[in-house]
Amino acid sequence: MNRTVIAMIVALIVALYLTILNVRHPLIGMDVIENKNGDIIVNDIYEFGWAKKHGIHINDQVLKVDGKPPLSHFTVREYKTIEQAKTITIQRENQIQTLKVDYKSHGTEQWLYYIALPAGFFLFAISLSIFLLRLRPNDKSATVLIYFLLLTGICYISASLSAKYAPFGRQIFNGIFFILPAVFLHFVYHYFEKEKKVWFAKKIVFSLYGFNFLMFVVSLESLSFRSISEAEVLLTTFFINMVIILALLGKGFVYFKKDEQRHTVKGVFFAIGLSAAPFVLFYDLPVLIIGKWVLPAELTVTSFFVLPSVFLYLICTDRLFRLQFSINHFVYYALLSLFPAFLVTLLYAKFVHEARRFAELTLLFLLIYVINILVLYSKGYFDRTLRTKLYVQKNFYQESIYRIGEALKKQRNMQEVIQCLEKEVREVLDIENLAFVQLAVQNRQAPFHCDEKEWMKLIKKMDGQPLSIGKMIENKRLFAVFVGSFRQSPLLLIGKKKHPIPFRAEQKDWLSTIVYYASVTIENMLKVEDFIKELDNLKERSHSVWLTRLIFQWSEKERRKLAIDLHDTILQDLIVLKRKVESLRFQNMRMEEMKKQLNDIEEEIVDMIDVTRETCHELRPPFLEQVGLREALAELIRRFHLRSNIKVEWNIHVSTKLDEERELAIYRMIQELLNNALKHSQASYIQLTLETQNEEVQLHYVDNGIGIDMKKLNHYDGKLGLFGIKERVQGLGGTCEMTSQLGEGLDIRITIPL
Repeated sequence: MNRTVIAMIVALIVALYLTILNVRHPLIGMDVIENKNGDIIVNDIYEFGWAKKHGIHINDQVLKVDGKPPLSHFTVREYKTIEQAKTITIQRENQIQTLKVDYKSHGTEQWLYYIALPAGFFLFAISLSIFLLRLRPNDKSATVLIYFLLLTGICYISASLSAKYAPFGRQIFNGIFFILPAVFLHFVYHYFEKEKKVWFAKKIVFSLYGFNFLMFVVSLESLSFRSISEAEVLLTTFFINMVIILALLGKGFVYFKKDEQRHTVKGVFFAIGLSAAPFVLFYDLPVLIIGKWVLPAELTVTSFFVLPSVFLYLICTDRLFRLQFSINHFVYYALLSLFPAFLVTLLYAKFVHEARRFAELTLLFLLIYVINILVLYSKGYFDRTLRTKLYVQKNFYQESIYRIGEALKKQRNMQEVIQCLEKEVREVLDIENLAFVQLAVQNRQAPFHCDEKEWMKLIKKMDGQPLSIGKMIENKRLFAVFVGSFRQSPLLLIGKKKHPIPFRAEQKDWLSTIVYYASVTIENMLKVEDFIKELDNLKERSHSVWLTRLIFQWSEKERRKLAIDLHDTILQDLIVLKRKVESLRFQNMRMEEMKKQLNDIEEEIVDMIDVTRETCHELRPPFLEQVGLREALAELIRRFHLRSNIKVEWNIHVSTKLDEERELAIYRMIQELLNNALKHSQASYIQLTLETQNEEVQLHYVDNGIGIDMKKLNHYDGKLGLFGIKERVQGLGGTCEMTSQLGEGLDIRITIPL
């Protein structure tokens, strides 16, 4: 079983056990002191505790706890407070009464703050963890984030037990509370290391682990030093950790000033900042500075619901992990509505004294929760229907350009591009009708019903001026945009506005931009289609000048690419090293400094060796000649696992020594199949079998990806590599059978004679 799954199961069991303990033991909330006569006197009553709800007053004398002298109870003896008790005997003046403490003693606020909210947060965190595990099962940064969310949920639940001085809950809380910030920074490091854009050293992460472990030890010993308390150690450490993390994230925000990862850093910064700010500003710092909180911890920690909410938002907006998925609107809105519903209910319970019953607060929460979901649905509806009538800001058009740019990458033919463009225009502009006309407007017929005179005026304007891609011609309610000429056939976008209002400048710029994007996409698709058709025609020719020219062009292009790579990497590094070595000859320095510079030079040489090895591997895999086909393929699959989350189950059994041409061909075909799976298939599992039988090599490839439409395999659909595999197999006199359906993966069987 996956370790992450085991961790989630263990976290769920621990959270359930902690919740049961929370239900069994209410917060008593009674601090005591020992007077000169040795009597135990009530010194303070906590606002949300059992003691205040049951009429216990400051200066009341505590006679017995659980039927025994107060000092025999461990919380009185060690912490000067009464918790984890079942009965308490109180004397006020001459009146003595024994009060029973059981699970029925929970007040409304205790059910809300100590049970409902922590349990709700943990369920939110574990739901998001399951969501991440399904989408990124083998991603190290996602795994660390899952651990962080689970630990945060357990920490929230155990905090309630820690306030009640339950030994098990207190130990769990202290251990997790100290490790959480370091785990969060660990996630940040792994995520950006995977993107190869990390801006701080890994030793900072380990230093934070070490610092927090040291403070944890100090907290364990705090009882021995009466000058400092365990709470002060906890709060001081938390504040220092927040300063370090926010400073590093702020540095990352500056580091990615012109990079798309800036949005991810910004989101992570707000996730940790907004969730921790209320606790730090209204509880942590006031307690450390003036010894009293502004708002109780129970209220400020509710802001930690922001943490999973922001992570969910980052994932759903494709700014974290770049996941290709769609989430149901109801699920998304339901998760986002949790935090505001909890917050409003808390504020109502805190400040509106007429509402104290738990049932009433539960109904209030459900009502607010449903209203939040309906408001989000309404917002989505009005965004789609009214945004063209309202003032649209510049950022809206920028988001639309980004959205259609991402959508165009997924289209497979000209018709899909046109449909994508039409959908975007209809959503953004206030349009009544829209049509694409692929022939020149010679018949003078409008593609939809409109005013005849206005239509003729638009045609005259088009005839009277040259058309360029993206240029708009507008006439009252009608407009036309030239998309481009494809195979001698012009394509025009013609629309009818709902109101005779001219487009604004930003609307014209936006429309011209997305039309240009669509035009380039269509043109590239058609060129690739022509290229593939030409390759098909080559089968019937004995000689092709076009193919010869193409081969030489590819050869020169690869040489030019190699020359640039060598010049920009290895050559520049060698020049720098030469200068460093020359400087060593003329410098008078101590042996230690000399060794340090030589070590630096050695590390740079090792880096150059790695770059050179990578370049050579791209040109020709060295393992084929050195260790054979099997080991070369094993190394290829190992490297594939390093850069993808796709599980490859492989079985290679080649009993016969193959010639060099076939070994290289098989290696390149498997390399192309893996690259195709990584780029296009969206698969999570690949089965690969290579064996020799009956004087032939048999290669069987199966994945569970999105599949392809076999009717369109010979047309450009982003899978040109599969066509190349087919051609390579036929060149060796073999056969290649490809079986696939949309949504049912891909099955390829290749047979090559020996």
